[in-house]
Amino acid sequence: MEQLTIKIDEVTPHPRNVREGDIGAISQSLETNGQYKPIVYQKSTGFILAGNHTWKAAKQLGWKTIGATAFDCNDEQALRILIADNRASDLATYNEKELFDVLQELANSAAELDGTLYDGDDLDDLAYKLQGSQGFVAEGLTIGDLKDNYDNNDVRNLSLPYDREKIDVIKQRLEGIRRAMDVETFADVVWNLVEKQHDRS
Repeated sequence: MEQLTIKIDEVTPHPRNVREGDIGAISQSLETNGQYKPIVYQKSTGFILAGNHTWKAAKQLGWKTIGATAFDCNDEQALRILIADNRASDLATYNEKELFDVLQELANSAAELDGTLYDGDDLDDLAYKLQGSQGFVAEGLTIGDLKDNYDNNDVRNLSLPYDREKIDVIKQRLEGIRRAMDVETFADVVWNLVEKQHDRS
């Protein structure tokens, strides 16, 4: 395998890639974390075998180069790699208690959850899921403690129910508005929009 930085247009997404990735989420990761692993492409065709959506996100961000690994294989093996790479992520699972602990630690850092592709709502959902399915509560707290902490907290979450497809669209659009407004969080975006609408009425 050959690994190097190449011009982004030297490779192209595989025409038979069946995976549909979240370009907006990957773009957010690339902006925050940079490219931390190379895409993989078939040496003879330039078709991307792993990282098709990373390439698309980088292209959308205006990148001129990208980290890439060339893999020498025939067309049949290329298809097997393409499918296997996608399937491997489908088969992966999480230790949800460990995930919660890591996300909670990051949420309390200066950068909060930036670059993780999780947000506060995801963390809340995971906490409630763990409480319900495993009797989990944060270390040293009871369910009653959690309720008291919430009731007495000056900061509250506003939860609005949407189906998964709409949530993904809303997140992408909020991210675009957040950048345009040059604010830190989605909460700031919603507050500014509500304030603007209030001023008009």
